[in-house]
Amino acid sequence: MDRGVRGDRILTEKNREKGEWLYGAIPLSRSETHDKVIEMMEKEPRGKVLDVPTGTGVLADRLRKMGFEVSCCDIDPSYFSVPELRIEVGDLNRSLPYPDDSFDYVTCLDGIEHTENPSNAVHELQRVLRAGGKVFLSTPNLLNIERRLRFLLRGTFSKIPHRAVVGSTEKGNLSMAHISPLGYPLLRFIMEYYGFHILQVERDRIKPRMKWLLPLVWIIRFCGLFLSGEKRELYRLDETLSSEIVMGGNTLIVVAEKKDR
Repeated sequence: MDRGVRGDRILTEKNREKGEWLYGAIPLSRSETHDKVIEMMEKEPRGKVLDVPTGTGVLADRLRKMGFEVSCCDIDPSYFSVPELRIEVGDLNRSLPYPDDSFDYVTCLDGIEHTENPSNAVHELQRVLRAGGKVFLSTPNLLNIERRLRFLLRGTFSKIPHRAVVGSTEKGNLSMAHISPLGYPLLRFIMEYYGFHILQVERDRIKPRMKWLLPLVWIIRFCGLFLSGEKRELYRLDETLSSEIVMGGNTLIVVAEKKDR
């Protein structure tokens, strides 16, 4: 989540051809992620949506204009920039200010990696969803081939938050940093543990330059063929070596349904 852009900046009459944002408040997650989730939500029956963390509120506002009844929640309301909507303060590390089974949908874009307790965050998303409700969750794609190479060379999948940077640019707000990055297998385990059924895994976009790394992907896939079915299932290789993940963009989008009790 790029929260370096302050949420009180509003864009109007922007031109997409110039790479500018068309929808008012500036998004704190990648615009491609917003567009992909909006494309998915357009196919869903209208209902009650919780957008958490809502950031500037741009996704929530787009959903409102599509006919959804939208509630907004964030640990830091200072970025919120949509006067037509109301924001509640809530902490995914602890609890959200809503009763059980309150929403038909939850959108959680680029938020879980900012939490101190991602397991509790998933539990809270599950708690406020009605049975049969869907969560649309995005997080950095740590397992694309580009990030795998980065880990090989640097020993880390992404930039490590620096205390001085968090202190100066984010005013000491630790929730602005990626402190709990999750790869897909662990994220899936947590979601299934708390009663979600994974329906769909999508990438935010295709990165053209990654085609040059495709030979490495072929080698990894070939080596995976020598593992037993049990090992492949243990490491979720059929999913993590799919094009959506290993050749995916910067962000992974997971759609899951809350199972009936």
